[in-house]
Amino acid sequence: MYDTDAIRRDHPIAGVAVASGLQLRPTGGRLVGVCPFHGDSNPSFVIYPSSQSYYCFGCGAGGDVLDFVSRLHRVDFKEAAALLQCSAPLPVSHARPAMPATVPAVDSAKATPIIEAAVAFYEAAIRSQPKVLAYLASRGLGAATVRHYRLGFGVLGLGDELRRQSLDPDVAEQLGLLSEGRERFVGRVVIPDLVGGRPTWFTGRRLDEREPRYLNLRIPKPILGLASAQGASIVMTEGPFDWLTAVGWGFSSVGLLGTRVSSGSTELLERFEEVYLVFDNDDTGRRATDEWCERLGERAIPVTLPPGVADLNGLSCQANGRQVFTRCVLDAARAARATRQQAA
Repeated sequence: MYDTDAIRRDHPIAGVAVASGLQLRPTGGRLVGVCPFHGDSNPSFVIYPSSQSYYCFGCGAGGDVLDFVSRLHRVDFKEAAALLQCSAPLPVSHARPAMPATVPAVDSAKATPIIEAAVAFYEAAIRSQPKVLAYLASRGLGAATVRHYRLGFGVLGLGDELRRQSLDPDVAEQLGLLSEGRERFVGRVVIPDLVGGRPTWFTGRRLDEREPRYLNLRIPKPILGLASAQGASIVMTEGPFDWLTAVGWGFSSVGLLGTRVSSGSTELLERFEEVYLVFDNDDTGRRATDEWCERLGERAIPVTLPPGVADLNGLSCQANGRQVFTRCVLDAARAARATRQQAA
């Protein structure tokens, strides 16, 4: 067992990145550099010191210091923890590259109406996109889900809409909606996180499989759907489409938007007595399941998807997908109860 909270505290991600050879440039409260995980011609690797996390807008890699070391050295979570634990804690001067005296941050009072305006604009646009609606339907997401969760589609014209509403284009650029006049979410399905029906964040997915498939707003990503999750038990999925599948089938669910384990994420899940883990049916998903089981203990209940099914959304292509998944959840619950009874 490793004290992962202590490891994260003693090894700030910026310091680890610098020690690994990355050159970081401070900008807008963030640290920017060339991504070490793909052929990055323009610096697209961003470290967020406030949340001790990173994200690459080129390849979509993201996580905390443990995830960074895991990817960099191509080792699993436990090996990454061991590598960091065996290294000396970083001094503050090394861990935190010099920041400008004045660090501009996104003004939440200005950001909130911009995020709402963007989601409303894309939400209206998707209604006149039959090919996009057909794509979503092919993935098991019908009109009711599209409407209820305010899904949208990126079309040109957001900049004009923001100007029409007298909203600050500089804040829109800080959020990642615009870049030197270019509208960055064009051609993507927009999936917002809603709190009381109002969007606080969103991601955009390409219609094809080119990378990066997902593009996020440049603010810390949430656990998708956490604000509306009800009950003592939840289903926790890996990706946005898996989450949409689960909630569309009536399950109380949250989307992790990845697989990484962080102290912040586990704290946010404390109110749930049971967390059904439904990650992708691959090596990464299985490693993530093991890590979350270790972190959550008996509250974690791993759900095994049928052979040949890549992820939860893949079941939506089957006529009886909902029934199959319900059976998988019930089987997982029975196995968990049996394990607890044996341990008692």
